[in-house]
Amino acid sequence: MSGPHPVQWRRKLRRYFFTGLVVLAPVGATIAILVWLFQKLDAILGDPLRGLLGVRVPGLGLVLLAVAIVLLGWVAHYTIGRQLITWWNAFLARFPLTARLYNATSQIVQTFMGDQRRIFLRTVLIEFPTPGSFALAWVTSEDNPFAEAVLGEPCVNVFVATTPNPTSGYFLIVPKRKTTPVDLSIEEGMKLVISAGAVLPQTTGSPPPKGLDLATLLRKSAL
Repeated sequence: MSGPHPVQWRRKLRRYFFTGLVVLAPVGATIAILVWLFQKLDAILGDPLRGLLGVRVPGLGLVLLAVAIVLLGWVAHYTIGRQLITWWNAFLARFPLTARLYNATSQIVQTFMGDQRRIFLRTVLIEFPTPGSFALAWVTSEDNPFAEAVLGEPCVNVFVATTPNPTSGYFLIVPKRKTTPVDLSIEEGMKLVISAGAVLPQTTGSPPPKGLDLATLLRKSAL
């Protein structure tokens, strides 16, 4: 009996390669992002510690940073600590070199973290960038009194993300009547944008499995 034809072997190897690539890619991307985040946070205190100790201890800077944040939060809950932070806050808010930057960042951080408020409230469609074409957008504020005073109608603030990098995009002020609500969660909309529209939301049937859908992947690769 003759063995498998070389063409069949090549097809199998190609199928196995791409299946392995799809399995490995999400793991690699997740690890890369976590390593990058770890290195950035660890370096905040890790680099000064390396200068003092003469040796780099991976993770020590991150641990000390977490401890410092917890201690600062603990101090802020007591009268003396609260008074010190109030004085320090007043100094930075009035010092010419730091006033504008500190005031702006303080308001942004307190809005999105202190009040436990979501950045994106809901998903909508807007006409962008030209008439007749539409883009997914996320409402960041349901009202804009400054724009309303100029345009004479209710307006909303929206963010339009770029593909495939959703961390950049456009901030737009749009009349509320020109936004169309979309039955998409923030996560579903993000996946749609990152994939350039290739990953469509599932509207019927059971929800997709979390993580890699290995059964579907193997079934499609066998076709």
